[in-house]
Amino acid sequence: MTEALAGRVVLVTGSSRGIGAEIAAKAAEEGATVAVHYRASADGAQRTVERVRSMGTESEAFQADLTDGAQAEALIRHAIDRFGRIDALVNNAGLTQVGPFLEISPEQWNAVIATDLTAAFHTSRAALPSMVERGSGTIVNVCSRLGQMGIAETAAYSAAKAGLIGLTRSLAREFGSRGIRVNAVAPGPIATDMTEDLLASEEGRRRLRDLPLGRFGRADEVASAVIFLLSDASSLFLGQTINPNSGGYMP
Repeated sequence: MTEALAGRVVLVTGSSRGIGAEIAAKAAEEGATVAVHYRASADGAQRTVERVRSMGTESEAFQADLTDGAQAEALIRHAIDRFGRIDALVNNAGLTQVGPFLEISPEQWNAVIATDLTAAFHTSRAALPSMVERGSGTIVNVCSRLGQMGIAETAAYSAAKAGLIGLTRSLAREFGSRGIRVNAVAPGPIATDMTEDLLASEEGRRRLRDLPLGRFGRADEVASAVIFLLSDASSLFLGQTINPNSGGYMP
């Protein structure tokens, strides 16, 4: 443990499982107080909280549907009320989509855009004023290589993640001069509960063939990239997208 985040409060959205849970755990390893967010999985969120607390740092779980702006604002307010401030926001909550474009319903499209893009708008909009007031803060958006390159039959997901990369760059230019760093990570295929069925399918086998490293990534490997961007070690990184993707996309 280097305690690169000692004394800081980190809010990780969608941290009841998968990549979000690993980000929360690694933030705790680095000394951060961690606000855990969940939408539906209270049990999973509590497991993350207990994992964080076992490392000797404070943690609490907060429920919110981040597609609802009022609930996102309440999440930020409750976390600040509980811990005094938010030094870092990790927008990780996401919803996958795989299927032919002509079979995507408007309802499915809207759900993916709302979860993967609009939620980050709501949380960032709610968290930024207090960061601006203090003159410091970090935001990391968890995107995807699909938002950089696009893949057939992932139109909603690819569009949302591309939008999230654009949001990252825009916020970085607007708030970098005020002491706030905004960056993104764009993982390739990562083995998690959410992707288990996909990666075991023929589509998953096809994606594996596209990875020069010859393997899918792990959630903790993505978490390490996020922790780097949250820490002072990345002090010159602004508006950047780093790519823990097994070589699946080389910008």
